[in-house]
Amino acid sequence: MAQFSWTDDLYTGSTLIDGDHRKLIGLVNVLFETMESGQGNARMSKAMNDLIAYTEEHFGREEEEMERIQYVASLAHRAEHAKLIRQLVELKAMLDSGGRINVPAVADFLSEWLRPHILTVDLKLAAALRQRRSEPAPQLH
Repeated sequence: MAQFSWTDDLYTGSTLIDGDHRKLIGLVNVLFETMESGQGNARMSKAMNDLIAYTEEHFGREEEEMERIQYVASLAHRAEHAKLIRQLVELKAMLDSGGRINVPAVADFLSEWLRPHILTVDLKLAAALRQRRSEPAPQLH
């Protein structure tokens, strides 16, 4: 199974968003590796937990920024976030109940959701943040 790679076209110019996206891509790849290795539902469930938790954190940060700048497209953007979280939670619930997942379908779904979301929706948000010229300085961890 192919890894999801960071490519220059995914760069939004927002240190907040780009840093989160790099970490999300890493967590997606951990999930891919876990699914591919057949390590079992318990390991996949943990990888899903990690992905869901960080995705919620990332979406929360983006949504705070949308609110701060009164972003005109925030409702549609938030709806996309909510839909992905709902789908990830449903997938995890299926894993936790002992269900089997279609690994290539899940990999395709995540790749086909994340890349277009970044290239369209998140690039527009980053442009709006730049236009406001008030993006917060990157946080050091």
